[in-house]
Amino acid sequence: MHTRSMLLTGGSGMLAGRLTHAFNQAGWDVHPLGHAELDVTDESAVFECLQGLRPTAVVNAAAMLVEPCEADPRAAFRVNAWGVRNLARACEKLGTQLVQVSTSGLFGDEVRPFDEFEPVVNKTRYAASKHAGEVFAREWCDKHIIVRLGWLYGGGLDGRKDFVTARLAEAQGRDMLQSAGDKFGCPTNADDVAATLLTLLDEKIYGLFHCANESDAPCSRAEYVEAIMQGAGRQVRVERTDSSGFPRAAAVPDCEWLTSYTLGYAGLAPLPHWRESLDRYLAELPATLGR
Repeated sequence: MHTRSMLLTGGSGMLAGRLTHAFNQAGWDVHPLGHAELDVTDESAVFECLQGLRPTAVVNAAAMLVEPCEADPRAAFRVNAWGVRNLARACEKLGTQLVQVSTSGLFGDEVRPFDEFEPVVNKTRYAASKHAGEVFAREWCDKHIIVRLGWLYGGGLDGRKDFVTARLAEAQGRDMLQSAGDKFGCPTNADDVAATLLTLLDEKIYGLFHCANESDAPCSRAEYVEAIMQGAGRQVRVERTDSSGFPRAAAVPDCEWLTSYTLGYAGLAPLPHWRESLDRYLAELPATLGR
């Protein structure tokens, strides 16, 4: 019998799929809602929805992504910041826990791990709007959990495309791929994120947490792709190139390598090493996706 419930915004996304699976397995009743079902920028609609459902927790995975934010900063802040403010105000009024999903892209270009106490840099409008959303979550809702996630994957288990399955598809019939050797971060398994969120919510541990798989050294995009090919048993060489070969509208930071102090302070175990979690994911993927 379900005794706890979750309202999950951004309900059609990759993270939402894995959160729905994990929380249902843990006995939660999950209500994933997409933009058509709930516009987080509409404060009245947000409050009416929460008042009707009375969820134990709200997980906000709705977001406007990097390139669209650069093209339309006004819309970026409306969705990624003001939408959070609306959810936080409603959660505070109803005594509901709020999880705000944030990003690893808040820092700069120096290649080193960034903990929760580092000052943000916000090179992009996306980063600035997501950080503004964090501020609203803290200011408007006492029962807040802010999680900054690494380079997320996991959609292949739900039939969704992610970075891992996209690279496996790209490698079909090829003996070489190119990938950036000058962008660094943390490949992060969505199922590990879900397990951590379950603990934080169950134990009512609030605050800001970096939620990314562990890494004992910088992991470049190229190294990530190499690990995907090796784990899938593909004989595909990865040629390192610089990121100018993959131009983007946004000047994303060179380093998104996260480490967590606050998970340890709260008595929680770190997420597993990224290679361990990636290998586990590749072993779970359907053979049709190129295991």
